[in-house]
Amino acid sequence: MPTVKVAFQGERGAYSEASAREMFAVAAERGAAQMVVDAIPCASFDDVFAALIGRKVEYAAVPIENTLGGSIHANYDLLLRHHGAVHIVGEHSFRVRHALLAPKGTNKADIQRVMSHPQALAQCDGFIRRNGWERVPAYDTAGSAKMIAEEALRSTAAICSASAAELFGLDILESGIEDDANNFTRFLLLSRSPALPPKEVPCKTTVVFQPSTNEAGILFKALSVFALREIDLCKIESRPGRRVVDGGGAGANGAAADGSVGQADGARAAKRAKAVACRGGESSGSSAAASFEYTFYVDLLAHTSDGKVQNALRHLGEIAPFARVLGCFPAEGILVAVTDEARDAAREQRVSAAAPKRSGALRVGVIGFGNFGQFLARWFVAAGHALFAASRTDYSDAAARIGVTFFSDVSTMLSKPRASCAPRAA
Repeated sequence: MPTVKVAFQGERGAYSEASAREMFAVAAERGAAQMVVDAIPCASFDDVFAALIGRKVEYAAVPIENTLGGSIHANYDLLLRHHGAVHIVGEHSFRVRHALLAPKGTNKADIQRVMSHPQALAQCDGFIRRNGWERVPAYDTAGSAKMIAEEALRSTAAICSASAAELFGLDILESGIEDDANNFTRFLLLSRSPALPPKEVPCKTTVVFQPSTNEAGILFKALSVFALREIDLCKIESRPGRRVVDGGGAGANGAAADGSVGQADGARAAKRAKAVACRGGESSGSSAAASFEYTFYVDLLAHTSDGKVQNALRHLGEIAPFARVLGCFPAEGILVAVTDEARDAAREQRVSAAAPKRSGALRVGVIGFGNFGQFLARWFVAAGHALFAASRTDYSDAAARIGVTFFSDVSTMLSKPRASCAPRAA
């Protein structure tokens, strides 16, 4: 069997190592080529990305979120920093089972403090509080077990996997100490090259973008490009920090082969400059306001090659000067060599899936009928819904052309009897 090198953060025995091995094993069970995983430990997440970019490994497995501890923000930041150099090619949900480990012969009553990675400490918060122990954050779960074993810290216990006990010669004092049995960590598999799954495979697409300005409704407008095309979102994450681009550089006009989009628009740059001036003249991005300009990450339940996804990404490029696809990958799976039998089974499963049910005609009110309000109205009218709009500006002619009932004030629109608001014929 071929051998594949996979970088992970932590010592031998870390959950990341177990997840890396498990994701390839699960892929083989589903019809992918069987591979021997040579797991390469790294001291930090930065080192994991460096090992992948530096061609020391073929893949990297990094945690991105946990059902109890939340998102691992460091890896979101690294995905942004190295966008284009690394690509998401898979995901795997790993069941985390924590154990309390201590040097041989240690009793639970002797423990005064517990050591582990901050995420593991957070996942066992209730257990630690009940015992009244001091928390000692460490760089890794298995690394804490290694440190306790090497230094024979009899009053300190490690929270890590039970497999680390045999690896480092420790006793298991208690198992299953996490606060919630629904303790899963979602890991991403990263590669240097994007690998688009077959269209018949249920997929996710991860997109990162930075809006052009911080103005009322900008996030709503950005997410509407997906909602209006009925593209399902399953996650959204925001991170503060400096802008990646502002009118050029990595966000220059054009679309990459993997569906990435970016646009540098002079009008938006001028608009942003005006907004900056109104906030007091930020300079060189060093002000507090500049430091809290947000980057958004969204996961779409769709394939990046889908026409409506491509249109949504182009539309997003009109709102966000920086927008990139970080990866298109199988939902709950990884993309490695797949056998023909597994590909055929996936295609049959996809074809036999029932089509989603659409809701009936709606009565939709739009408050404010400028360019974006008219854009929304056109979409809803085309879908067979009844549209009503209210605005202090007279847009009655535009409303009539679209097929929208127009009101000069909101109260009149809201007081319209329901019987007179029957949906229009599709």
